[in-house]
Amino acid sequence: MTRIALCVAVLCLASYLVVPLPFTPVVLSLHTVVVNLVGLILPPRQAVCAMAVYLLMGAVGLPVFAGGAAGPGKLFGPTGGFYFGFLLAVPVISLCRGEPGRFLRYFGVTALLGVPIQHVCAIVMMCLHNGFQPAAAFGAVSLPFLPGDIAKCALASALGVALNRALPAAGALGPPRKASRP
Repeated sequence: MTRIALCVAVLCLASYLVVPLPFTPVVLSLHTVVVNLVGLILPPRQAVCAMAVYLLMGAVGLPVFAGGAAGPGKLFGPTGGFYFGFLLAVPVISLCRGEPGRFLRYFGVTALLGVPIQHVCAIVMMCLHNGFQPAAAFGAVSLPFLPGDIAKCALASALGVALNRALPAAGALGPPRKASRP
């Protein structure tokens, strides 16, 4: 329960570190880093629970979405697809991450599964909300952000490796894991 609450708190904090862009309704934020990190450090059910709590908090009006936004209008607005993508991406990342502490595996899972899930959901929502064709929606909400999101995957993977090594050893995620025998 504590791990879930901490992940929700970090998601909320990441929402306030945004950079608005003039050419798109999407803002630059640390969401991608934190969403990927949630999938990398929590088991699937806990990851989904953390994301669902975060989305519910925003849906009922707490200012936890990007830039302090809140409410169903933001969740179901033009950029709301990212939020639904977060919910779908975290269990996939968690299920596919493999053994703890493997940077390349973490990076591959977040970059090849997590980010595409988030972006596809964002493209679909932009098409539904604004009537964009898929290619136009891809150009508005996905293409400009792919390089940065890939870099954020690298950061999340490095943090995931570090946390998955440090927290169990410190007893922060329950009893320390027993060392495997060679």
